[in-house]
Amino acid sequence: MALGDRATGGDPRPFAWRTVAAALTAIAVVASACAGAAPSDTSEVPTLYVDMSDFKLVTDHPSVAAGRVVIGIRNHAAMLHELKVIKTDLAPDQLPVDGATAKVTEDGKVGGLENISGGASRKLVIELAPGKYVLICNVAGHYQLGMHVALDVQ
Repeated sequence: MALGDRATGGDPRPFAWRTVAAALTAIAVVASACAGAAPSDTSEVPTLYVDMSDFKLVTDHPSVAAGRVVIGIRNHAAMLHELKVIKTDLAPDQLPVDGATAKVTEDGKVGGLENISGGASRKLVIELAPGKYVLICNVAGHYQLGMHVALDVQ
């Protein structure tokens, strides 16, 4: 009887350790794949500032250079918001909205941050290719209330 052979009544512990190791490896792979555009505690000065209020997004300038962009996000509102960066040729107020969720479908999303508390400031570090983008808050209904702004990346 082979050690770890569950079918023949052997010691199941080696099998359990292999299962745990495989699960941890899978989690690490998924986590690294999701890390493309992530919040950062970087000390870098933001390339672009986005100011949030109820229900408006404003950038400190309408365009940035392509490449690594550090976005400083300041939520001046009392409520929770989020920032999604969507690459699209559509006008900022013309993104498709899912009627069931009252959220933008996020086609073309290249990054973002969720759960930006009222009064909080956060940073998003992201690689942006040249093109047209729309920055939105995609908390249900907020996009429709005006939380969107265009960004040109050159």
